[in-house]
Amino acid sequence: MKKPINSSGKVLTIFLIIFIVLSLSLAGLTMFFLHKEIERRKSVEVTLEKSKANEAKIEAQLQDAIKQGFLLQEKNKEADEKINGLLDDLELEKGLREELKSENLTLKEQMGQEIKAKEELQKKLAGSEEAKQKAADLEKQLQAELDAKQALEEKIREIEQRKKELEEEMNRLKQAQVESTRPTATPTPEAASVSPKQEEVELEKIVIAPSKSLEGRVLTVDAQTEFIIVNLGTNHGIAADKILSVYRDKQYLGDVKITRVQPEMSAADFIPPLSSRQVRKNDQVIIKE
Repeated sequence: MKKPINSSGKVLTIFLIIFIVLSLSLAGLTMFFLHKEIERRKSVEVTLEKSKANEAKIEAQLQDAIKQGFLLQEKNKEADEKINGLLDDLELEKGLREELKSENLTLKEQMGQEIKAKEELQKKLAGSEEAKQKAADLEKQLQAELDAKQALEEKIREIEQRKKELEEEMNRLKQAQVESTRPTATPTPEAASVSPKQEEVELEKIVIAPSKSLEGRVLTVDAQTEFIIVNLGTNHGIAADKILSVYRDKQYLGDVKITRVQPEMSAADFIPPLSSRQVRKNDQVIIKE
């Protein structure tokens, strides 16, 4: 009767050992997977932080691209106005040139008639003093006509030179407009190290020393991205980080800070408490001393 009891105890002991081993194995697996899950979560958090940083960088680049777009639009408007003005001047010069050509032809015909009349008069009154006097008068008149012709020819040459200069200026403005309207690629994180100055449209640059009394006006107010565009640029002595004061009918509204500069216009951010709700188009801007 004792032998079955001992066998039963051994079996129970074996089952207990197996249960303990399985429990320890399960606990070990649980700790392993928990450790892996913690590592994976940390990795995901690091990736999320990097994504947020890249998103903020791309958002800043997008705002900068929007400002550049506004500057290009205003520049295109001014270029169109200059081209239209040059076209009008060119048409006026063409009309004047045609008129001078017509006058020149008329003078040539008159000169031919005067020469013929002189020759006929000289033949008819060869021996007369009166004829000589008339011939001298006709000679003076002919010389005057020749002088007038020479003056007209000089004026035509000046007009042709002016036309050539106007055509060169118009071609230069058209080329600048074409270059300023070329589409720019969307900035990527890989291109974040590229300097913004490399993306600006290169136009003729003339640096003028800033004047204390220099006054401009607001061209555009962007309420969505909180910046303005003014008609002062590098040609007026404006540089990045320059502070401008905004006025309306001599009433001081606040200050703005230049962030991007073109030859004839600039973009500026509001300096709190000034905001886009307080500024309107055509408000005055003056360099703050």
